[in-house]
Amino acid sequence: MKTSTRMLRPSHFFKLLSLSLLLASATHAAWAAPRVKVLKLAVSNPTDDARERENVVVSVAELKRVAPDFRAGDCVVTTSDAGVLEEDARTLQTTELPSQADDLDGDGKYDEIAFQIDLKPRQTRVVSVAYGDAATMQRLRGDYPARTHAKFTLKFDGLGWESEAMAWRIYFDRRNAIDLWGKRRPGLYLEMFGSPEYVYHQESPLGRDIFRIGDALGAGSVAALVGGRVEKVADVAERKWRIVAEGPVRVVVELKYKGWKVGGREVNLTSRMTQWAGERGFEHRVNAEGADGLTLVTGLVREEGLQDKVFAPTADEPVLWRA
Repeated sequence: MKTSTRMLRPSHFFKLLSLSLLLASATHAAWAAPRVKVLKLAVSNPTDDARERENVVVSVAELKRVAPDFRAGDCVVTTSDAGVLEEDARTLQTTELPSQADDLDGDGKYDEIAFQIDLKPRQTRVVSVAYGDAATMQRLRGDYPARTHAKFTLKFDGLGWESEAMAWRIYFDRRNAIDLWGKRRPGLYLEMFGSPEYVYHQESPLGRDIFRIGDALGAGSVAALVGGRVEKVADVAERKWRIVAEGPVRVVVELKYKGWKVGGREVNLTSRMTQWAGERGFEHRVNAEGADGLTLVTGLVREEGLQDKVFAPTADEPVLWRA
């Protein structure tokens, strides 16, 4: 049996509107194959709150159902304030959105396209995804700055990942706890933190390690509750790590634990963390095989005086939350 939990922001909504073709050159013959084709998507904010830099993920498989020749690696994502196709057709000015295509399962094929978009309350925006001739798309695509990064080094005792706002690491040993670096100045600092002789515990105008974990789970690590006691992912037959993706939009890292001995059984566990550009927090998706009936828990920082709140599971978020 596989179980899955996810820590995430409220969902974005998008739907495929139509497929249209666009000639990249006015001198191109009308009967020749176009160098650039365009898919149109609608991204909607169903809430009464503004959503700045809303995270959007589009399945490449879904796009290929409409356009079998779709190429994700060189695509260009743009948008305007148009909310419907008719209005979009009259729009002359668009804004390019930094995007990245990610191969999530390591099979050499792209699975998802990720980008971020600003949405006003109840707003729908038409998004154009252009693709086609590789050389043409490479000339059209902007040069997006790096805004996420990941690094594995013994100096971190494991795997680190970051946006320009916050950096995290997980101890790749029996502790299996998640630590963090706070940042005073936005930037990507894992390479600096991991460099020889650099002491990331000391005060710095850029940032430093600000979290003392001790023997706790840290912030967002996974464990099991067995007989009223927390059992860390400590006794395992094998641990593996992988940097799945990093780029201008998000970083995705993954850890696999084979043969975790817990509660009189052996569990195969996969942890996948995703941090988006500009965000301090991260999403943690957990998949467990052989964990039927096992209660999985996580660690959160608790401040004095806070009252417990319990959030019951729903169809969209099948997890019991206690905070």
